[in-house]
Amino acid sequence: MEKLQRGFGGDGEEEGYDAVVVGSGYGGSVVACRLSMAAAGIRVCLLEKGRRWESEDFPTDSFKLLSSLRMESRNLGLSFGSKDALIQVYEQNDSVAVVGCGLGGGSLVNAGVMMPTPVRARRHLKWPNDWEKNWDHCEASAAAMLKIQSVPVKFSVGQALEDIAIKEEVGETSETSVKLTVNFDFEDQRPGNTETSKLQEMGSCLACGNCLSGCPYNAKASNDKTYLLSAIQACLIYNHPLI
Repeated sequence: MEKLQRGFGGDGEEEGYDAVVVGSGYGGSVVACRLSMAAAGIRVCLLEKGRRWESEDFPTDSFKLLSSLRMESRNLGLSFGSKDALIQVYEQNDSVAVVGCGLGGGSLVNAGVMMPTPVRARRHLKWPNDWEKNWDHCEASAAAMLKIQSVPVKFSVGQALEDIAIKEEVGETSETSVKLTVNFDFEDQRPGNTETSKLQEMGSCLACGNCLSGCPYNAKASNDKTYLLSAIQACLIYNHPLI
């Protein structure tokens, strides 16, 4: 197992853990972060199938992208690609799922788009009424942690998709509400000497368009640079089982 730990002597396995979180996507990362920061002395272990990906590891051409892909069809009984490939596609019955495999989960391979939840969705009868009371606070907390920013440049090729997103998905919210969990600041980012400093270091977006295959410039605020970084600093232990 690969372990990343802070604040504990030994590997923590002899005394066990107070909580074990499975998966490091948005659900697992938030839970691991909150539990790790809840109180001093809580032992939290995060189990993640995928490895840790550095910016230079992400594919930047078609050949590398194919080598970072795993496909598995339960319908046909076929599969190909590495079991710890970055992008994994699963087909079963009439459903297809695309997931990210790595420390950070799907946040590694998404476009980083963050929109406020439409009021019509928040007030849907299927949601508990009490959820609306803290909805704005929770969204603001997530936005702060994920460091969302407005895109400073308009690209003509994306205007049509943006219009669709605004009219069909966002509805009553404004165009300026569409923000990304991407860093557009071009300030000098000097690397630190510690492992957590390296995780925290952010690059700047160069508009390469590779968000969906992992940012090669370290400019996307994925879970490993946000929620998991805070959890690691608060003594989270990360276990990566060998596949």
